[in-house]
Amino acid sequence: MTSTNIRPVQEAASAFKSLIVDDQLAVLASFYKQIADAVPADAASALPTQDANSLISRIQQLSPENQLSALREFLSTERGDKDASVLDPHPSKALAELVTGNDTKIPAHTYDSLGAEGKIAFWYLLAGKLGNGFVGIPNGTQLTQDATEVLTALQSLKTDEIVSFLKLVV
Repeated sequence: MTSTNIRPVQEAASAFKSLIVDDQLAVLASFYKQIADAVPADAASALPTQDANSLISRIQQLSPENQLSALREFLSTERGDKDASVLDPHPSKALAELVTGNDTKIPAHTYDSLGAEGKIAFWYLLAGKLGNGFVGIPNGTQLTQDATEVLTALQSLKTDEIVSFLKLVV
């Protein structure tokens, strides 16, 4: 049995949570792309993916702006209303969605209901789709210094520590 060294995990989670949401998304995307090939197939297949895939499919139907808004909302620590929905960031489009009842919003509680392993599955599956039918990090985007430091800290964690970190931040 391996033991998790809590201090580096907590430090990485604290540093991650102190980043702005867009930097958090960039760190998650970069990190998942780096580790995707290292995740054993049996570990990936053990993730609860049905609900995560369903949520990803719903988000893929949104415009790129709304996809990004949904992901930001999912990571936002300032989300007070668990029943909030992600609307188009353009005010007139958001108003039209509210008036017409257009189903282009994803209730935040849908993500929250995934549970820790479901959220890890969501981000793992999402990372595999970034830039391929799903909004991705634009080419040439540079991570901020703080985001780079968090990514570097994550690269030094062992597998069980990575899982503990992800459970704390997603």
